[in-house]
Parts: sequence; structure tokens; C-alpha cells
Amino acid sequence: MIETFRAHCPRCDGERKCIIHGQFDQPWSVEDGRNYMDGQIDRKLLQCAGCETVFYHQSSWNSEEWDNDYHPVTGETIISHPRTIETYPAPEKKSQKPDWIWDIAKADPPLHAILYEVYQAYEAGSFILASVGLRTAFDRTTEILKINSHLSFEDKVVELTKEGYIGETEANTLSVVTNAGNAAAHRGWAPDRKTFEILIATLEQYIYRVVVTGKAALDLSGNIPARPPRAKKQPKPTA
Repeated sequence: MIETFRAHCPRCDGERKCIIHGQFDQPWSVEDGRNYMDGQIDRKLLQCAGCETVFYHQSSWNSEEWDNDYHPVTGETIISHPRTIETYPAPEKKSQKPDWIWDIAKADPPLHAILYEVYQAYEAGSFILASVGLRTAFDRTTEILKINSHLSFEDKVVELTKEGYIGETEANTLSVVTNAGNAAAHRGWAPDRKTFEILIATLEQYIYRVVVTGKAALDLSGNIPARPPRAKKQPKPTA
């Protein structure tokens, strides 16, 4: 039987039902002849039942920290020990990353690693590095789509258009993204935040369509029933 536990998932950033893959509860106490102190550390290896993230969860308390409350009926004092909760990895800070970036991790780990560093540079205000990363991310998507890796960036955009992955308008906008990456890599060009936000939004739309939803649509093809063959027309009876 699978044992579960509700905990704060660092990926979902909220309390979720989690599968327990391992746990160890460690009570402890110290005494020096006059003073006594005890507590407990509960450790668990958890996997979120929603996003499937695996993380470490620790809950601890000690006798030196307590809260007083009163029983609503008897009025008796109730002493409770507040718990300190820690998780590793810690819950993610709110970032500019769209949620589907996690789907990229399953579809293509190298592309996910590139995009992860792009967003780290973006959030740190390192727009030269982030712009170079945009060009690298575009290059990786062309490899996923089996475009000749020896072509120049400009020729890859042309090939994407020929293969029907992008239209003429998107080809023009992606050319701007790759040219910006080239300028950052070779000439130290640094876009301001507003300019970079336009560049990354353009690449996000392209990647989401050709890698995330494009692959998902192909995976659906086997689940859609084929069109039944048409019945042959019967010849009209002759008079």
C-alpha cells in the first residue's frame, strides 16, 4: 500500500498530497545534570502526486519552544511545540519562466537546461548572456526538428519556413532574435529589459508551438480513430 503525506511541494509552491518513498524519525535529548531539553526531527523523502517532483522534507521541534492555548470546554492549559519545516530544494522564487518550461524538461533535457540558464541570466539582469542563450535555444530547437546543423542561423530559418514549421512573419521575427543573439555574442550588444522581453516572448511562442504543443499533437494521432471507408455505391437497377 502506498503511504502518503501532505506537504508543501517546492515545485507547485503549495500543499499537496505526496507519496512517501522513505522516512526516518529521530527523537533526541540532552542533559547536563541541571537542565534537560528534548525534541524530534522527522525526515521524509517525498514525491508530489501532482507534478512528480521528488524532494526532502524535514519537520522538527524542541522543548524550549512552546505555545500556550486553552481547551475550549475544560479551560485547561494546552502546551504545544511549534514545528520548523524545511524542504530541499526550497520552494522556487517567483520567476519569469512560463509553467510549460517543466514540460520541456521531459521532451528535451538539453533545451530545458539552456532555457533554465537563459531565465537565470534574465532575472539577474545579464541581458548579454541571456541574448546569447536565446540564440543557443533556437539552435537546439532546429536540432530537435532535424534541420541540418551545419547551416547558418539565417539558413536554418529559411529551412524551417520551407519545411512548414513557421510562416513568413514568424521567420522574420525569429531572424531578429538570432541576429540579436549574434550581436550579443560577437559585438557585446546589450538590449535593455524591454527589448529583451520582446525577444524572449517571440522565442517562447515559437518553442511552445513547435516543441511542446507540436509534440503533444503528434502523440495524440494514435488515439484518434481513422475515418471509416466509404461504402461503395450500388449500381442503379436497370429498367
